[in-house]
Amino acid sequence: MLNYIGIDISMQSLKLFDGKKEYEVPNERGLKNLEESLKVIYGKDWNNVLFIYEPTGPYSNFLKEFSLKHRIEVYEINPKKSSNFAKAIGNRSKTDSIDAKMLYSYHLLIREDKFKVPLIDPITEKLASFLRSYKLIQKMKTMLSNHIHSQKFVDKDNSVTNLSKFIEKELERFSETEAKLEKKIENWVRNTDEIKEDFNNLLSIKGIGVISAIVLLYMFRKYPDTNRAQITALCGLDPVKKESGNSVKGEKRISKAGNPLLRKILYFACMNAIKHNDRINLYYNRLINNRKPGKVALIACMRKLVLIAHQIYVKKEKYRPLVINENI
Repeated sequence: MLNYIGIDISMQSLKLFDGKKEYEVPNERGLKNLEESLKVIYGKDWNNVLFIYEPTGPYSNFLKEFSLKHRIEVYEINPKKSSNFAKAIGNRSKTDSIDAKMLYSYHLLIREDKFKVPLIDPITEKLASFLRSYKLIQKMKTMLSNHIHSQKFVDKDNSVTNLSKFIEKELERFSETEAKLEKKIENWVRNTDEIKEDFNNLLSIKGIGVISAIVLLYMFRKYPDTNRAQITALCGLDPVKKESGNSVKGEKRISKAGNPLLRKILYFACMNAIKHNDRINLYYNRLINNRKPGKVALIACMRKLVLIAHQIYVKKEKYRPLVINENI
């Protein structure tokens, strides 16, 4: 008999529900309390369980390590799916206990072959850690920059000028930290044999810089078995269509699912590629000449840039510019 367990993960603890009983254990390295609880409940076959949980960044790492060590199969549910499922079953409140029960209920929709023992790639985890720090710096810079800009509209008598100058210095400090972090990430990648070739191959694409190459490298390693459509969806660049009643028929928008930091970085990389990358430039101008709106053309180029990068990563080769025969 398979024993499904829904687990809600927080920074301090894991809340578990197995269909009959709910219990809580500390979220700490090794998860000894979890092992002891499972042995009390299930006896010698304590690891014959299936975990269902929503990954929560670094907070789910201890559970993944525990599952790998004891060969426990898990199902990591997409946060968007779990949120929609909670609404579908009428969960109006949100607590750790309710979420654990909701995740347990979700097992009715999962085929048994979808449960897998998790794989942990130390390199991918390291890249994720770097990118979380980079994302935090970007967020702080945006907040400070917006505050400085807003002060210009309210500080008519210069009463808080000194404060604004202090904040401007903080913004400069974060910019310096960003540059140092970017250099540190680049040095680490270039000195890591397993990924330095992939990194250099991605950098060979005109328009792709250090951070965009690292973000793409992280995504390709985290989702190694994805196809072209799935890669596009992971970037949130997949088209979705919504129609209802008398609404505009055939109107499509991008889903904006996936990683927003990735889309932001790809946006600037694509703007650069339109100027300097022969394939992207040709593709963009063709769309514009066919009367596609600039925004639509830009999104299409972002998709194309990601797919070119994915192909280069999979084939382990450098970017090859278009060969144009001037005699034609």
